[in-house]
Amino acid sequence: MNNLWMTLLIFIQPVLWLGILRNYIIYRKRIKRERNDFNTSISPNDFEMKHFWLSFIVLGIVGSIISMVLGIYLSLPWIIIYEALLLINLIIIPGQFFTVLNLVIATALTFVTYKFDLFTYINTEGINTSSTSLSNALLLLVTVFFVSALYMKMFLGNYQSPKIFKNQRGNKVAGYLNKEFAVLPIAVLIPGDQIHALISWWPVFSMGQHEFTIFILPVLIGIRFTIFKSMPKEFFKKLSNRLLWLTCLGIILVVATYLLNGIDNIELISMAVMAVLYLLVLIRTKRKDNKKAKWFSDAVNGLRVIAVRKDTPAEKMGVEMGDLIVEVNNIKVSTEDDFYKATLTSPTFCRLKVLNREDRIKIMESAIYSDSPNELGVVVIKEK
Repeated sequence: MNNLWMTLLIFIQPVLWLGILRNYIIYRKRIKRERNDFNTSISPNDFEMKHFWLSFIVLGIVGSIISMVLGIYLSLPWIIIYEALLLINLIIIPGQFFTVLNLVIATALTFVTYKFDLFTYINTEGINTSSTSLSNALLLLVTVFFVSALYMKMFLGNYQSPKIFKNQRGNKVAGYLNKEFAVLPIAVLIPGDQIHALISWWPVFSMGQHEFTIFILPVLIGIRFTIFKSMPKEFFKKLSNRLLWLTCLGIILVVATYLLNGIDNIELISMAVMAVLYLLVLIRTKRKDNKKAKWFSDAVNGLRVIAVRKDTPAEKMGVEMGDLIVEVNNIKVSTEDDFYKATLTSPTFCRLKVLNREDRIKIMESAIYSDSPNELGVVVIKEK
């Protein structure tokens, strides 16, 4: 039983494989939706998987370095509970990624398990049930805040994938749905030498009479948001900065728990405070988006650009999401049909007159080559 549990935890890593499968499903659904709404895919076909693996490597290394420096030391029961919660999250509630909630609930359940000695009712044969300080879970939570902030800053909002909705007035508007997530391999310490018993070269460390070893913990990060009025990249940059401030607050709480270690369950209280603050940050950021005046909506005096494809003439001209195209080759346009007819008047050259989000006029010109993508690369709300 000992070897079975450790093999499952180390080698199979169901959270990682399920994360890969879930990421693929998200990608396929996005491509299907974009082709249904706009007759073609907008963003690169594989950006979700690229972001998944880049964050897996880069942020996994960053998180592991921080974890090793801090000496984050977790019990096996905590790890088993946490991974079970991640599996439930990915299987039963796949549309939401409870990055913080999973950590807090795992810590609370582990606390209850040790508090009421529930091991007497659970078959723990071969599992090292040595307890560790809950302050380690708090340190991991702060680390997750930090890598989540980096994840948002590096990856979220880089690609535009609009979805068409109707607002309260019945107008068609574009919303930008983010469902990206990542599974990070973060190195932590666990008590005992159970991994060494399976892999002879696996390092084991000793401190006094205690032995501990390194374990690669899969950590789920990600967020689901639909943005209606903000530029997605700007939205996630602001959210990332707020998470960095929460990280700083978390460091202060970690110090406070050491100074106030006489207070019962101070670590759990600190984690609950961090979770509530995280929720408030999400709510505040979403409300700020909702309070903005301008939607990415259709218009009667032009064509609203709701996305710009990468490496196209439109991108090279500087057309941006939210721009309103009012003239093409000196011809006023207000429908897709007008737009395409105007582009055909000059097959090798295009001149656009657009109004940006601040209602400032921009004049853009570009040569159109025979190998350039069709339709200039702008995506507008379909009339259907």
